[in-house]
Amino acid sequence: MKIVQISDVHFTRVDFNPLRLCLKRLAGTLNWLLFRKAECDHEPLSRLPELFQSLGIDLVLVGGDLTSTSLRSEFATARRYFNAISQPKIFIPGNHDQYTAGAYRQKRFYASFGNSRPGIEHRAEFFTLKEHGVEAHKIAPGWWCVALDNAPSTKISSSNGIFSETVERNLKEVLSLLPPNDSILLLNHFPFFQNSEPKHRLIHGERLRALVERTPRIRFYLHGHTHRHTIADLRPSGLPIILDSGCPIQTNHATWNLIDLQDSAAHVHAYHWDGADWKPFETHTFTLST
Repeated sequence: MKIVQISDVHFTRVDFNPLRLCLKRLAGTLNWLLFRKAECDHEPLSRLPELFQSLGIDLVLVGGDLTSTSLRSEFATARRYFNAISQPKIFIPGNHDQYTAGAYRQKRFYASFGNSRPGIEHRAEFFTLKEHGVEAHKIAPGWWCVALDNAPSTKISSSNGIFSETVERNLKEVLSLLPPNDSILLLNHFPFFQNSEPKHRLIHGERLRALVERTPRIRFYLHGHTHRHTIADLRPSGLPIILDSGCPIQTNHATWNLIDLQDSAAHVHAYHWDGADWKPFETHTFTLST
């Protein structure tokens, strides 16, 4: 099974309409115009739908921050883009998708990107991201993707996530319901390691790390948020393989990951934009014990 991990596409609309311009959105818009815009290029994204077809991709995991300031027009642009990708997709929100109190309260992200739930086949599927902050999808025989929403609306200067007691409780319940011999990809926008910048970390991330450490069938922990591509095998430390897909619109180092799951191994191919095309720049092979 071939799975794409992509995150932080940040579709952006500059809108100074006072009816939509709360203080936090104003700060985010100015930050985009003054700093981030020069470092980003959305054009390479246009190549991905065709590339995913040619690579035989089976599933696309979208790890949040589809927008910059959670404007409806940004969600509309993101929706049009991902509708052009024909493969099944699983979406989670990032902090930029629930950027303002209004967008978070209105669940604006979920109005555009609720994941398909074709039918309840397993008790774990009663849990949804929108209502419980946790969602389980069976993606292949013996494999589940468990998705998390750790992205509440925060203060003007904060990009934090929160691993709340409610989500922690629901995640434990979902994990207890899944078949004990099945393997799990855990998908979250935020890394559970504490960021050196206090305003960019996952609050209570140490509790998520402890839970992951106690659950060895979590084989992969997938995240974004940092805009720094990472592939790290932490199994010798009792943790899973960590995959940070990076940011696919960064001018100097646009990246995403392709995970090729096989019976006893996984091959992770990291792709980057070389200025003209998407090319694999490193490959890691991980043996998966039964």
